[in-house]
Amino acid sequence: MSHPVEGWIVETNLLGLRELWVVRGYRHPHGHLVVSPYVIGGRRVKQYDWGSVPGWLLSYIPCVGRTAPLMPMGRVIRTVDPGSVLRVRRSDLPPAVIELLDIMGPEWAGITGSWAVMSESPGSDVDLLVYGNHWEMYRALLDLRSEGRVKPCMVAERYSKVMDKISWSSYSKLVEHRVLDSCYKGIPYTIRILRRLDVEPCEGIIARIGVYKGPFKVVEAMEPHLTPARYLVEIKGVEVLMETWHTRFMELPKGLYRGYLELFYERGVTVASPDIIGSIEGPL
Repeated sequence: MSHPVEGWIVETNLLGLRELWVVRGYRHPHGHLVVSPYVIGGRRVKQYDWGSVPGWLLSYIPCVGRTAPLMPMGRVIRTVDPGSVLRVRRSDLPPAVIELLDIMGPEWAGITGSWAVMSESPGSDVDLLVYGNHWEMYRALLDLRSEGRVKPCMVAERYSKVMDKISWSSYSKLVEHRVLDSCYKGIPYTIRILRRLDVEPCEGIIARIGVYKGPFKVVEAMEPHLTPARYLVEIKGVEVLMETWHTRFMELPKGLYRGYLELFYERGVTVASPDIIGSIEGPL
């Protein structure tokens, strides 16, 4: 794997501090990485808290359709490869995590988050990245849930991390549907099933149309488990594609919701996103 993609971690000292950044997505302008801050000067920051990011690092990226931190690859001093980390730390992980991976059977697997940078604490989620036959892996998780081996846990603690984006009422309704961020044999984990392991060409322009605030209907959960997840939704009688990179908005069941969604036009398709400034409440 020659180019980091979604979930990889890179280290820099651009700010004269020890800075860790999480690589975002699969589209990256030549010679650069689209990133979000993770650790700045020893302090954890929220993934979309760009108040600690200097303005000169923020750029509008046409192929992504957003302004985001854009890191020159020449300024990266270390890349944390999740696959290598898993091999090195395999014996440190709770046995239940290794068992879970064996049951899912991914073609490739890795670790990101706190376990990848040796900063985990007791009770920390094990953040896993996996790639392979995504439907088979997801069905394996659903089967484990039906058998009672995958269950929600640490619900209040997990909600505290996303409470700025979703109400407790909605979160508590959705948590029973989730298997991507749950617990296996009491061990908390978060799984991101990657769409690809290589870089997608950073071509074309994603144009922002505006925002929509109001009810919408999830008509079809097309790929609710992939990163990014995709749904067919209906807004005022018009069907559009909704895409999200956030686990909190993945695995949504069909039904009626209320959202604050950004609308984009991409390659002839209208795309709705709740990720940066938006939100989703429901099912209603």
